[in-house]
Amino acid sequence: MSILIKNVILDGQKRDILIKGNKIGKIGKNLNLKADEKIDGKGEKAVLPGLINCHCHSAMALFRGYADDLPLKEWLEEKIWPLEQKLTKEDVYWGTKLACLEMIKTGTTFFNDMYWLEEASVVEEMGLRAKIGLTLLDFLPMGDKENIEKNWSIFKKKKLKTVSFSIAPHSIYTVSKENLIWAKNFAKKNNLILHIHLSETEKEVKDCLKKYKMRPVEFLDKIGFLNENCILAHSIWLSEKEIKILAKRKSSVVYCPCSNMKLASGTFPYLKFKKAKVNVCLGTDGAASNNNLDLFEEMKFASLLQKIKELNSTAASSKEIFEIATKNGAKALRVNCGEVKVGKLADLILIDLNQVCLKPGYNLISDLVYSCSGNCVSDVICNGKILMRERKVKGEEKILKEATKRAKRLTRL
Repeated sequence: MSILIKNVILDGQKRDILIKGNKIGKIGKNLNLKADEKIDGKGEKAVLPGLINCHCHSAMALFRGYADDLPLKEWLEEKIWPLEQKLTKEDVYWGTKLACLEMIKTGTTFFNDMYWLEEASVVEEMGLRAKIGLTLLDFLPMGDKENIEKNWSIFKKKKLKTVSFSIAPHSIYTVSKENLIWAKNFAKKNNLILHIHLSETEKEVKDCLKKYKMRPVEFLDKIGFLNENCILAHSIWLSEKEIKILAKRKSSVVYCPCSNMKLASGTFPYLKFKKAKVNVCLGTDGAASNNNLDLFEEMKFASLLQKIKELNSTAASSKEIFEIATKNGAKALRVNCGEVKVGKLADLILIDLNQVCLKPGYNLISDLVYSCSGNCVSDVICNGKILMRERKVKGEEKILKEATKRAKRLTRL
């Protein structure tokens, strides 16, 4: 399979791009090459790397708008967790399809998920790239160690093209010390990434100090959990010492500004992480706590929240924020994408430069971060396959109908 993209704007210049198989094979001017499919940007579209969502709970798209405007503890324990226990495998399937559709429509080609394994087949069907978490949770049977081992033995034998896996202990307050140690050993043995919620709330820190006599990062470091294969979602309530530990261990952190604001969790210390040279990525969290999966919107809030926090208009520039939504995510997830370069995986999005949010057009990255939503994305290619052409995705009407039906059934039970 090959795709020739003609007359697109790359770094301010009109270029052609040849995709061979699942990688970018050639970039140049006036490439007159044979290809199975052609896309002509006509000089009116820009090409960019697909965006990377480093923390997501995809099937929670079914809960969008449910139980909003509540305190985090009440929202989670009294509303979300009870509803989640009613989910069937089919509910997770269609909720994940809805999330994948939204991500395709808004330019995300790769997401790092923490939910249940029914998502894996959906991602392959939809054509996106994802790292699916084998979720560890002490109080649910489907989140126990035995279930994870069983599922891993099944899925590691499957030849999945765009899906890989992580070990995803939910948090230090829902997973015991013994199980966290088991998770880090299992990850090391099977060369898997660790994906965990960390220091999302001040209460989590206080509870950790009470239980373990140390802060969350210090606790995880003591049990040997932290390394370059760790992805730590939220990471808001960290001390200077904890940030230094993460820098030393080369762990990555995920900034989720919209969820953090909506749940009043706190403000991510971006400049402290930047100074310490910790790899920062971007995530939406689930649609139940955001309430969308649009990384364009997330980029804007990511920048503006830091500017007001620091009272500094130069903090978190549009260029930096675009990089945390692309290159930094690829680094954390250990995948060869996040840039438009020869040899990189062909995970690309085309931007319609005729959108009003991109006029008059002084600076494309600035406009994308501060002015646009994901609606500016016209075409999406992932792993060398076209997933969206001129904003049309195959089967989207059925996905919208079925997901809505299942969400209504769940809330009526």
